[in-house]
Parts: sequence; C-alpha cells; structure tokens
Amino acid sequence: MKNVLLAFLTWLAILHFVGEPGQSFSLDDATKQLLPCLTYVIGLKGNKPSNKCVNGVRALESSTPTTADRHEACKLLKAMISSLHLIKEDKANSLLQKCGVTMAFPICKDVDCQK
Repeated sequence: MKNVLLAFLTWLAILHFVGEPGQSFSLDDATKQLLPCLTYVIGLKGNKPSNKCVNGVRALESSTPTTADRHEACKLLKAMISSLHLIKEDKANSLLQKCGVTMAFPICKDVDCQK
C-alpha cells in the first residue's frame, strides 16, 4: 500500500509540472481520467484495466482533439512512465489497446511526442 501511495503522489507531482499554460488540454482532467489506471499499470489489478480506467482513457482521448493537445498528453504520459519506476512498461503500453483507444503515440519512455 505504501508503494501505491508513493506512486500516486509522484503521479500528482508530474501532472502539476508537465503542462504548458494556455493549452486546452487540462492536466487536472487528465489526473482524474488516468488515476483509476494506476493500480493496473503498476501490476496490482490483474490483466485487465478497471471500467473506471477504461472510461478515463477514453475520456482522455476525447479531450485531445488537436495536435497540440495530443502532444501535451504524450508528454504527460511519457513523464509518468519515465518517473514512476513502479509502472510496468508493458502494462502501460498495452493500456490504450485494452481500453479500445487509438492514439497517435504509444505509452512508452522513448516516444517522440513531437511527431
């Protein structure tokens, strides 16, 4: 439980510092949308994300209609996976597919968010 709390606090800190002012993509909304996925991506919840996680990932997709929004979402996810060592990269990378979402970038440490 201590590891989950640490991961949650790190997640919130990353969300606070990654975004750029003036973007329509909201880091606060992203926090709410992706937080239910934390237990899945750190390996505490089996092989399937929760319904709340799936709904959050789908909401994230719909909240990134512009290229600038998608770049911000990509940078956020890249920062999370790079900073939270508890996250299992294979779980994070499979999250979009498991939620039935197609985004222009994978969730991984090496993604180029400007493409």
